[in-house]
Amino acid sequence: MSRSRWAVAVVVCLVVAVAAVAYAAGQAKATALQVVRAQKFELVDAEGRVCAALAVLPDGSAGLEFSDNKGRERALLGIHSDGGPSLQLMDENGKARGELDLVSEGPRLLLGDEKGRCRAALEVDPAGRPALVLLDKDGKLMWQAP
Repeated sequence: MSRSRWAVAVVVCLVVAVAAVAYAAGQAKATALQVVRAQKFELVDAEGRVCAALAVLPDGSAGLEFSDNKGRERALLGIHSDGGPSLQLMDENGKARGELDLVSEGPRLLLGDEKGRCRAALEVDPAGRPALVLLDKDGKLMWQAP
């Protein structure tokens, strides 16, 4: 085989090899991963602002946080350390204004004022009995049933 034919054969082999590697890389990218592990995933908008995050919370439980368009946390869906689910709603100042939980005693709904203090609670005990409690601005009982 002449030198020029040998050089052409080598070049053709290299082109084929590069094409095969590029094809394989493209196929690998198209394949879904079986498991992705991390302590936090963030969903960002076109400007890079975090809109939502799935993260491990300081107490070791998992939480899904939602932020408004100014980056303020406004909602948190999480799991209490005792295993019960919780949904918290925060105002624009970061104060908890509403919380829906399932605790060991049963479900409860808490409503707070602008300072984050609980002002109303609706609960159902393990026996299925409901209770409603209303508190004043100082946390003193105003009314309850039963």
